[in-house]
Amino acid sequence: MEVCVHRRPAYLSPAKWAHSLLLSTLPWWAMAGELSSEWDWALSYEAAQSRQSVFTTTQYAHRSELNAMLDLQLAYHTQQGQWTSSFALYSDGLYLNNGERSVWWESRDSQWVVRELAWLGEWQVGDWLLDVSIGKLRLDWGVGYGYRPLDLFRPYRQNPVTLVAEEGTGVVSFSHYDLAGEWTLLFTDSSWSQMEQSALDEAAQQRGAGIRRYWLDDDHEWLWIAYYDDVRQGLIGGSVRTVFNEALSLHSSALWQHQSVGYQLPDSLFAPVAVEELGEAWQALVGVNWASESGHSLLAEYWYDSRAWSKRQWQQAMDRARMLTQQPNTEPLAASYAQGFEHANLVQHNLMLHWSWDSNAWMMWHGISAPQWLADVTPTLDILFSPEDGGVILTQWIRYQWIDTGQQSVELEFAARFLTGDSQSAYAQIEDKHMMVLNLKGRF
Repeated sequence: MEVCVHRRPAYLSPAKWAHSLLLSTLPWWAMAGELSSEWDWALSYEAAQSRQSVFTTTQYAHRSELNAMLDLQLAYHTQQGQWTSSFALYSDGLYLNNGERSVWWESRDSQWVVRELAWLGEWQVGDWLLDVSIGKLRLDWGVGYGYRPLDLFRPYRQNPVTLVAEEGTGVVSFSHYDLAGEWTLLFTDSSWSQMEQSALDEAAQQRGAGIRRYWLDDDHEWLWIAYYDDVRQGLIGGSVRTVFNEALSLHSSALWQHQSVGYQLPDSLFAPVAVEELGEAWQALVGVNWASESGHSLLAEYWYDSRAWSKRQWQQAMDRARMLTQQPNTEPLAASYAQGFEHANLVQHNLMLHWSWDSNAWMMWHGISAPQWLADVTPTLDILFSPEDGGVILTQWIRYQWIDTGQQSVELEFAARFLTGDSQSAYAQIEDKHMMVLNLKGRF
């Protein structure tokens, strides 16, 4: 049985009309003036070991695939302002192997994505000089490593191991700077998306307006925002970052919203999980970061998200799925409970421990000059723990900066992710038991 959600009517909204207008003007502004460009490319080979989940039946024990992305960033400068843009060609499934059959090109899915396209300029209003932004832009205001409550308009993935083509949102903003910081009045439309959307993403698409304040106060960095849109119907959020010394800093953020949407467990056993309104919601995060002169960096974070399923809800979902999978005609209903993994956070309470090592700083601290290649290696380790049900996600990265001339660069990255912990935890029900990823990234 399919999950039914209310979809927006397929008409050309003012925001999409403005987006089309920006696209139509591209040849005009690219014909003259100072045009700069940068190319980024990436190849990603991913291999995953699968396991049985209570929600779905795994057909293959392991799989591997090859993905690629090419990103073009253009900037055009004039006396009236600057056009900025980012276009990505993302190809998924260039190579696929499920253990029984391997194919090249047959299952590929390629898409051309306008990640950003906007005009940035200035507007004099009386004695005030305003910075103006109009178009499709990424707005990254949140603080945090594992999660950012103040990424309000599009939930960007934090620290992915595979390739991701993140998109911006439709924005019209006016910013004024004073001696302490910045005031911003903004209007946004998050429906400016070309990538395939989940039912939850479509239900969360919003149009609204708000005001943002950012300022510095000695060793404190403050931000607050008040915003109203047609989905959340009002929200208030804020963050603060405090630097105690060169080695130690503290950051925190919180958000309250009047309404929220999410996957709701049905009242009936024989009804699918569906997107519904959940009422008011809270998200909060606090973290501490410590760095040593020898290159070691440690971070600890805790965050809470009331929109995620609780331990009781996950247990109820697993109990129902076990009953539904006993009959072939109700197996699709059991699979609908796996949509709980599409929430921004899979569980309500989260603990993150992060470690990274700057080998170049370590060599300089100890006066070591060789081997030179060691200075280009950066290991990283993340441990995400769910204290409610004992689930653990462990991720390690090893990055090697192979080439870096300032204008051109090539980086090798190996990542391994293990989803483990208590067998009854939510993380243990994700199909991929562990995955290995080899990324090759470059810029020219």
